[in-house]
Amino acid sequence: MKIAKKINTILCDDVRQKIGGKMSLMGIYSKDMVVNKVPAILPFINLIVMFEDIKEPFDNIFVSLITPESEPIQVSYPSPPGLEKGKDVNIIIGFSPFRLNAIGPAKFEISFSKNEKPRIVHRFSIKTSD
Repeated sequence: MKIAKKINTILCDDVRQKIGGKMSLMGIYSKDMVVNKVPAILPFINLIVMFEDIKEPFDNIFVSLITPESEPIQVSYPSPPGLEKGKDVNIIIGFSPFRLNAIGPAKFEISFSKNEKPRIVHRFSIKTSD
């Protein structure tokens, strides 16, 4: 079953919460994350996951961050309060600091139970400006 009617993801440097629940996203990445050189350390990296019309409420979210020449980072979070069928929900998944060891393909994988196949995958590439 689908978790939500529609799911969008955005990768950015920083997220600022505004009055009234609005978010300001700083440093939005398209498909490529371009840095001057590797290795590099970014102060923050955030993945915004926007769920429209929740179809299947979930209790937890399991995230794997896979980058070149690094061990995968795995974290889990409880679902946000008030998560109910039919609601729209935005989740911010942040890492600080964010270490880049090499250029190449990278991805966030998201699942909703510990051993299930990822239901959401956000792919991006790490490149240098050379």
